[in-house]
Amino acid sequence: MVGQAALFIVILVTLMYAALSLLLRFKFKEYSNVVEEMPFISVLLPCRNEADNLQDCLKALENIDYPSEKITFLVADDHSEDETAEILQNWTSKAENRILVPFKKRPEKGQNGKALALAVMANRVISGLLVFTDADCIVPTSWCRSFVQAYSKDYGLVTGITTVAGDRLFARMQALDWWLTLGKVKVVSDAGYSLTAMGNNMAMEKEAYLKVGGFNSVVQEVTEDLAISKALYNKGYRPIHVVNKTSLVKTKAEKTIKGLLHQRKRWMRGAFLLPLIWQVLLGLQVVFYIGLLIGIYYVPLWTIGFWLIKIFFQSIFISTFSMKTGIKIRFLDFIYFEIYNWWVSWATVIFYFCPVALTWKNRSYL
Repeated sequence: MVGQAALFIVILVTLMYAALSLLLRFKFKEYSNVVEEMPFISVLLPCRNEADNLQDCLKALENIDYPSEKITFLVADDHSEDETAEILQNWTSKAENRILVPFKKRPEKGQNGKALALAVMANRVISGLLVFTDADCIVPTSWCRSFVQAYSKDYGLVTGITTVAGDRLFARMQALDWWLTLGKVKVVSDAGYSLTAMGNNMAMEKEAYLKVGGFNSVVQEVTEDLAISKALYNKGYRPIHVVNKTSLVKTKAEKTIKGLLHQRKRWMRGAFLLPLIWQVLLGLQVVFYIGLLIGIYYVPLWTIGFWLIKIFFQSIFISTFSMKTGIKIRFLDFIYFEIYNWWVSWATVIFYFCPVALTWKNRSYL
C-alpha cells in the first residue's frame, strides 16, 4: 500500500509535466499590439549595496532603444554601505532624464526596504508606464519597446522573462531552475490566472499602481512583486507574462549556497501568499522525491520507469520554454538538474523551517 501510494505520487508529477509540456507547446500566447505613439516611460531602479553590479546595469539602461524625450530614469539608494550612492550620483549628473530620488527614511523592523524605495520613486511619476528592474540585471536594448507593444489597460501589469547568466555549473543549474519555475508561471498566466510577477523585469501603468495602493501597501511583504501582482488580480486586472527575446533580462547567479538558500527562503515565504491549490501543487514537487525513494524500494521498475519519463517531459518543458527566447540548453545539464533539483527542493524546505532569520541585502527579516 505504501509503495502504491508512492508510485501514485511519482505518476501524478510525471503527468503534470507532460500536461505542462503540451500546454506550453499548443497554448503559448504571444502579446503584440500596434502602437501608434510611444507612451512616456519611467524606469525605476532601487539599489542597495550594488557597487559591484551597477556599472553593467547602468550601461545597459543607457543603451535602451527608446525616444530620450519620453523616457526617464529614477534611481534611489537604499542606505547602501558601499559606493552605490556615489555611483548613482555620478551617473544621474550626466543627463537630464536621469533623477536620483532622495530616500532618507530607513525601513522599520520587518519592512521591505526595496518596496519603500520603489514607493518613493513611483510618487515622483505623474502618469505613463512604470518599468522596473534590479541593479544586478542587464536589460536588452528592446526592453521598453517590448513592454509597450504588449501592454493593455486590462492587464495592469506585464512581466518579462528573466534568466540567470553565467557559464559555471552552479549558475547553469540556477538558470534551469528559473526556466522551470517561470515556465509554469507562463502556462498559468496564459490560462488567465496570474501567479506572480518579476520585480526585476516588469511594467505597470501608474493608474493601475494607484488603484492597488502602490508599494506602500505591501511594505510588510518580502516578495513585494508577488504581493502587488496579487493585489492587481484581486482588483480585476489580468497581468500577463511576455516571453520572447526582446524582453529577456539577464540577472546574476547567487555565488554561494548560503546566498541561494536565503533567496529560496524569501521566495518560499512569498509562495504562502498563493491560493491553497497552488501551494499543494508546489508541495507535490517536494513530496515527489520522498515518493521516489519509497517507490524505488517497493516497486523499483515502475518507479524508475516513470521517473525517467518525468525527467524527459521536464526537460522538454524547460527546453521548449527557453527556446522561446533563443536560449539553447546543454543536453547533460538536464541530467545534472534533476540531481540539483532534488537537493535544492529539500534544502529549501529544511532551511525555511530552521530558526535562522531571513537575510537579504544585509538586512534580517523575521
